[in-house]
Amino acid sequence: MDITKIYRYWGILALLVWGGIILGLNLLRFDTFGIDESAARALLLNWTVADRVVNPIVTLGAPDFRALLFLPLGAYWPGSFVALKVFMLMTLFAAACLLYNWSKQHQDKETALLASGLLLIAPLSMMQINAVGAGPFLLLGFSLGLWLNQRYRNRGKQLGGWYFIQLLLVVTLISIHPTGLAYPLALAWEWRKNPLNPRQAKQMQIGISIAAIFALLFSYLLGNPAIEWGTNPFATLGAAALGRIPGDPSPLYPSSGILPALIIAAVIWGYRKQLLTEMLPRMLVLGGVLGLVAADYGWAMLMLALALYCGIPLLIKLNSSMGVNSFAGQRGLVMAAIFIITTLFMIGDRNYRSSVINGTLEPHDEIVKALAVETESLDENFYTISQWPARTMLALKRPVFPLPPSFESPEELLQNIGKIDFIVFDPFDPANKQLRDQLANLTGNTETLIQQPKGVIVKIKQGEDQAAPSPIL
Repeated sequence: MDITKIYRYWGILALLVWGGIILGLNLLRFDTFGIDESAARALLLNWTVADRVVNPIVTLGAPDFRALLFLPLGAYWPGSFVALKVFMLMTLFAAACLLYNWSKQHQDKETALLASGLLLIAPLSMMQINAVGAGPFLLLGFSLGLWLNQRYRNRGKQLGGWYFIQLLLVVTLISIHPTGLAYPLALAWEWRKNPLNPRQAKQMQIGISIAAIFALLFSYLLGNPAIEWGTNPFATLGAAALGRIPGDPSPLYPSSGILPALIIAAVIWGYRKQLLTEMLPRMLVLGGVLGLVAADYGWAMLMLALALYCGIPLLIKLNSSMGVNSFAGQRGLVMAAIFIITTLFMIGDRNYRSSVINGTLEPHDEIVKALAVETESLDENFYTISQWPARTMLALKRPVFPLPPSFESPEELLQNIGKIDFIVFDPFDPANKQLRDQLANLTGNTETLIQQPKGVIVKIKQGEDQAAPSPIL
């Protein structure tokens, strides 16, 4: 039997086995809920263009550059959530393969295998695949950026195709998440410290600067990014480590994030010398610092990759330095740590699988689902305003608009929202305080249909006289 062909296609075989296990264990959900708001906007852009219907870019604003990555989904499988989740599986696996190759070249095959395997079974990976989150795209972009940079250096041709592909990657990563800014910063550092020639280095520095400034202006100053700013990083790390179940309001997550934070800090300290010479660890550390302003699960996935691909070689080195010439002496500490991590990941995956089978949703998705059930029997056209317009549009398959800007009076608000039938938002979000108070003074024109701990559905009574004001929320 010729096993060379098996080695040649081991990546495809591994993808099929891993993807089959994930699908077979029901770790993915194929409904319209649980998707990241930014990803939902990009999906809507592709799917509406493919179906030749009114494009949501007019009301929701331009999406991030995930829309470019979703082009195959819009062209061949518009509206298919199965294709979407399989696409996310392939994205994460491609990132793991590139990270595996980098680790094998810069460290050793043992580290590459352990780190990549743990990345693929982590509960955080399942969470990001289901949410179509930024994490897999960031990991793929960072690892792809390493390959593109080396390819461009090897070709030696100035201002060629590889040069502009790198600039496109800069714009894409920054538009997806603030941590994406780590790639152009690390790339600029690399060309400053290791230039091929002064002219080419200058061209790269200018290109990176222009691309980064354009992406920042387009995505964060002129656009409307659906990013959770100011999230507690300890809560995110704790939830990522334990495999957070959707809708679980556990107060343990902030405190449980202290140990992962200490591990990450120890890894950064132990790997500090390599940060000056190795581009990938530099990107991950920069991403960790920049992402503190929006420490969501996409940011946590970068921290997971940092802990695995940079922490495991440090742990192996520590274990080997003990000087005991036996398997337990050389790898006992490593195997104990891997056993603890895999057990923790398996428990998290099991709990997450139970939540998927039971259909458990986040509170904001619960209120969107409640609106979908409430309006399911309505045959006539109706219009909705939502705090989560893209996710609501996916659930309702009808026109949805974002929350209105601030108005001076309730009457002005009512006049400007026009023929809107429903308003869906979180009344306890501080950003919605004025909207909540103004709707509270329009009880003659509004009716609270459903109120939940993290959301409310308000029906606007069209064509009725306004009654005396009294609180409704």
